Order: sequence, then C-alpha cells, then structure tokens
Amino acid sequence: MAYLSQNKVKEYRRNHTPSSCPVLRIKINDWVLDHDHQTGMVRGVISRQANSLIGKIENFYLGMCKGDKKDLPKTLRAIARYLEKETTDILHPVGLIQLTKKFKNSLTASEQALELRSIGASEDEINQCKNQKHRSELFRKIIKQNYDT
Repeated sequence: MAYLSQNKVKEYRRNHTPSSCPVLRIKINDWVLDHDHQTGMVRGVISRQANSLIGKIENFYLGMCKGDKKDLPKTLRAIARYLEKETTDILHPVGLIQLTKKFKNSLTASEQALELRSIGASEDEINQCKNQKHRSELFRKIIKQNYDT
C-alpha cells in the first residue's frame, strides 16, 4: 500500500492515462484520478464525465437505495440485463410526450416534414401545418394513431 501525495497526482494521472475512457469508451482530453469514496483508494484514471456518472450512481445507490457497496456491481449488472431486454410494443403516455418534444425541439422544419412523411402523413396534411406547433400536433396524432391500431 502506498500514499500518493497531492503534488504527485498530476504526474500519476499523466503516466496512467488510457487511450480512451475505460468506462465510457470515448477519446477525451479531460482526465481525472478516480478514487473510492468509501476506502479512499485510487481506482484509476477516467474521464471527468465517467467520474461524475460513477459518483452519482454510487451516491444514489448508497444513500437513496440504502444499498451495500459490495452489492453495487451485481446491481449494475442486473440493470444492464434489464436495459438489454426487449421492450414491449406498448407506447407509454410519457414516452409519447418525450417523442413529441424530441420531434419539436431537435429537428428543423424540413426534417420535421421528412419525419412526418416517413410515419405516414400526406403531403396535404404537412402543407396544412403553418408552424412547428402544428407539425408537432400532427406528429403526435399520427404516432398515437399508429399505436392505437
């Protein structure tokens, strides 16, 4: 066991920086020296974003879920299995709101028209839309109809 003094952290981080973040698997230039908040021991060099994500997960699991630190890896694997399983073909009401907001806020007018065509809107329906609000309402209506049938 060894102690890493504050004046050696930068050098340690530089000497142990991976080619990409081992957690997020992205190339980045914003590295931090991660440590376990329970034991104080260095875990490795990871991206600042991964460090923040891990911190939020650990704090929530330990605080809000009242979980045991040793069980967190099993819980994370269970979460991964859950997220990888197939979803149902049932659209959640909040899911419809989220899809509509994404349509409204992330696409230009021409991209919205293209998306509307791809989900079955007629040229006449698209041309009747005077603005983003009308295109979003048409999007919501068609998506809802497609799931109601």
